[in-house]
Amino acid sequence: MKLPGFQLDSIITRQSQVPKETIAFVGETLSLGDRLSELLYGVLMVTSISGLVLIGEPGGENDLYYMLVVLFITIVMWGLLDGISYALLSSANRAERESLVESLQVEGDPEKRKETISEDLDETLIARLDGESKSRIIDIVSDGLPRNAGRMMKNSLTSDEKSIILAAFLLDFIPLILLVFPYLFFDTLRTAALTSHVMALIMFVIIGYYYSKYAHLNKWKGAFVCGLLGLTLIVFAESTNLVLI
Repeated sequence: MKLPGFQLDSIITRQSQVPKETIAFVGETLSLGDRLSELLYGVLMVTSISGLVLIGEPGGENDLYYMLVVLFITIVMWGLLDGISYALLSSANRAERESLVESLQVEGDPEKRKETISEDLDETLIARLDGESKSRIIDIVSDGLPRNAGRMMKNSLTSDEKSIILAAFLLDFIPLILLVFPYLFFDTLRTAALTSHVMALIMFVIIGYYYSKYAHLNKWKGAFVCGLLGLTLIVFAESTNLVLI
């Protein structure tokens, strides 16, 4: 059984990232990689569905309203389910960690106890330390674990995990608001669709750039690949009238 790395990665990211005050809880709740992923998913889904509106022909009002209804239902449901899955994963990780602690509490052999701790620490930042430092930490964990602590009788979502649901939902919902706005602002469907798709293409490029930067990859290659993905998606949706996600 391995210690889940979700919480550790989040803690490290929180310490290295300084989110803006206006959306501070989003930065504190999800890592940068998770935030970029949610934004990318949101842009992908909105673009694929909004591409169903053919910009080469005048569309009827019923077509536009149908698209908007499908967009809002899809993104709202996706955002909520995505956030709930994040929260449940975090809760499951906590339960798994408690099960590990309970198994270590009843382990009578000190060497087996330390071996188990060492195996779990190999999945964390501790694995990057030298042998002596790692050994000291293993001893600290082994000696510091409570011997007679109470078992977890009931697991429930924490306030942070509830914030995860809202944060993931917002990151999926923000692209929807931005990319739907042209359809509500411009009088002609052709102009609105062109504007929305250009905005989406720019967002693809920006997300690809920062995603690659975060992953220590070539930033401009990442921007190009993600932009090409967005362009392909838009052209496919407009040409075939199908959704590709």
